Amino acid sequence: MRAAVLSERKPQLEVQEIADPVLTPGSAIVKVLAAPVLPYLGEVMSGEMPYPLVLPIIPGTSGVGIVEEVGSDASNIKKGDLVFCDSCIRARDEAIGPQTILQGLFCPDGQLSDVYRHGTLAEKVLTPLENIYVIPKSLGTDAAKLTCINQQLVPYGGLLAGNFGPGQTLLMLGGTGHFGSCAIGVALAMGARRVVVPGRNMQRLAPIIDKFGGRVVAVPLTENEDENIAAFKNAADGPIDLVLELLGATAPQTLLRAALLSLRSNGTGVIMSGRIDNLEMPFTPLMTKALTIKGNFMYPRTAVISLLSLMEAGLIDVNWFEVNGKFSLDDIDKGIKHAKDTAEAFKLTVVTP
Repeated sequence: MRAAVLSERKPQLEVQEIADPVLTPGSAIVKVLAAPVLPYLGEVMSGEMPYPLVLPIIPGTSGVGIVEEVGSDASNIKKGDLVFCDSCIRARDEAIGPQTILQGLFCPDGQLSDVYRHGTLAEKVLTPLENIYVIPKSLGTDAAKLTCINQQLVPYGGLLAGNFGPGQTLLMLGGTGHFGSCAIGVALAMGARRVVVPGRNMQRLAPIIDKFGGRVVAVPLTENEDENIAAFKNAADGPIDLVLELLGATAPQTLLRAALLSLRSNGTGVIMSGRIDNLEMPFTPLMTKALTIKGNFMYPRTAVISLLSLMEAGLIDVNWFEVNGKFSLDDIDKGIKHAKDTAEAFKLTVVTP
């Protein structure tokens, strides 16, 4: 098969002819129809974003394809199924705190990476059976657009980690970003009373507000932390139950602190961006308001099923998303650049091997 291979840490890939993956019990081989290209994939490949990678590796996270072969122990997946391949792979033999990799993106040394590190920027991919989900027929067969499932799962995982529920209010940090923008639609699908979205550029927020209507409120940021706290609370027009943080690396830490300090008593902050600096918080409000601040990496296995159910119910619309770039394997480097240069809310760059 043909695949885009990374043999050393650099922002370019080499398209090679390599051996097909070998089927084993507990796995399936999927013919890749479409794979999303993350805006920061080039930085991961070069090491600028120091994600661990076992080389050589075929990058590419998640994807949509057709099952070609299926392990003998499969009970649900069948040859010919249109499926979503989830890149978040966890060790089967660790019930508590299992090792986790992101196929084709975050692959530290270990047995999981040895077997499953190669991702979806290839004609075929080997995926564990438990990471393959049949796409409901009602969602259509547009594989490129269905890669939006991947983009929504990350913020959905943060909302689940924060026990977000109907009637609650979300303060979304990073709401114009690749993942953060999706959190707004998913939170509304989960029954959010209101979603408060701070930003410095109201023009970037305007299309998101127009897309979702009155339950989404934009808040212009200032340089004053106390003013921001007051503005968040005013925009919420009630208690703020959850802060979900998916900020870029250059966003000021004071923004996160102001958001956390605007939470109601017993509120929760979920941190997902993976920044390398330190968070400074005053002790007293943490104690007196009994705040919970937790980190979260990805999402539980059941998240894919429940997200697909929200999509089937029409609460999340595939047509929120636009495929603004589609590339072949031969043009993969152009695709990586395009994904970075055109990173906007609800835009998809995909590779179609």
